[in-house]
Amino acid sequence: MAKLSKDLVVDEEKFNTAASDMLTLKNRTIALKNKLSTMYDNLAGAINTEAGKELKLEAKNTLLKPVEDMSIVVGHISDTLNLVISTGYYKDVFTGFEELSHLF
Repeated sequence: MAKLSKDLVVDEEKFNTAASDMLTLKNRTIALKNKLSTMYDNLAGAINTEAGKELKLEAKNTLLKPVEDMSIVVGHISDTLNLVISTGYYKDVFTGFEELSHLF
């Protein structure tokens, strides 16, 4: 028979804090992307040449894409945490574990 020597505990407050922090990070990432996009639009507009157009294209591909990708990842993490919190998924897992542990 296997037995755990420590209880498994889900700290709802930490889940809520993590979800809130991830949402804040997501919003900050979106704001950063928008700020960088505006900055590069202004810079490319100020250089009204083919080089300016190329700068705008490269900035979008090279600098803005990673920020956009990070925003998507952070958004997924935030959404997943909120889903876990709203469904009580972990509570059900630990309740099931507790019920099974009584069988042994």
